[in-house]
Amino acid sequence: MTGEKSTPNGEFWVDHVFSKIDRVVRPVALYLGGFLALALCFWIVTAVGFRYILNSPIYGVLDISQLLLISIVAVSIAQSGRTGSQVAVEILGNLLKPKMTRWTDIFVKSIGVAMMVVICVQLIINGMDAAEYGEASNTLFIPFGPFFFLLGAGMALYGVVLMFEIYVHIRGGEVVHRVGTMDDL
Repeated sequence: MTGEKSTPNGEFWVDHVFSKIDRVVRPVALYLGGFLALALCFWIVTAVGFRYILNSPIYGVLDISQLLLISIVAVSIAQSGRTGSQVAVEILGNLLKPKMTRWTDIFVKSIGVAMMVVICVQLIINGMDAAEYGEASNTLFIPFGPFFFLLGAGMALYGVVLMFEIYVHIRGGEVVHRVGTMDDL
């Protein structure tokens, strides 16, 4: 075995499936999302320093802060879903047998994939409309189009994560949401 962890049933294919998606999702969230979060922190500290220490507020601070925050959400939503970090209510898991819960998970995740498709299509349409109509931020006039596309890509990546999880459920495997680091890759 090449470093693969086995599942309780001795099946390696589940880890193989998730290692494929984790190789894309985790670096995007940890490296790009981490860089954007650090940039947002630096930007806010700089803006506060200029405003209160130098008494010279930076023009357009709110625009850049909002767009950085949108970017952080876009690049991290798939990793959040992959690690189980999103808010979930596990009522059915406590009431039903695991075999039945598997099918409810498939149903709910299928609805999630459908929602991600609708959201992605709408974000792409909104991005094209934003470019066509010149929608931009209030003070710096930063175009919104690329941020709609970035959010669409983030939602599409989360839809792919959900499809991988549905595939594992259909094959009878167990979806385990592991919180890991880049060292796990």
